[in-house]
Amino acid sequence: MSEPMGPLGPAGRNLRRNIRRLREHRQWSYREAEARLSKAGRAISTLGLSAIESGERHVDVDDLVALAAVFDLGIEELLRPPAGCDTCHGAPPAGFMCLECETSALPTA
Repeated sequence: MSEPMGPLGPAGRNLRRNIRRLREHRQWSYREAEARLSKAGRAISTLGLSAIESGERHVDVDDLVALAAVFDLGIEELLRPPAGCDTCHGAPPAGFMCLECETSALPTA
C-alpha cells in the first residue's frame, strides 16, 4: 500500500506548468500526448496527464524521463522555472516565492 503524497514542491509545480505549456504550444490533445508516451514505452492515460497538469498527480522518475523524451528536452528543462513570468522572470529573490507563477527560490546561507 502506498503512502499519501504531500503537496507538490517547486520542481513539481514547474514541471506541471511546463508540461501543460509544451503540450498546448504543440497543439497536442491529451490523447495525442498519451499516444506519444505509449510509443515511447511509458503509458500515461489522458486522465493521468490531466492530473499531472493540475498538480493532483506526482510524476515518478520513469514518467519524467518519458516526458522529456516525448517533448525532446532534457529533464532539467522540464523542471526549470518559467522564464516567461512577467512578475519574477523565473527568478524570485532568495527565500521568496512569486505569487504569480509560484516559483520559489531557496534562501542563501
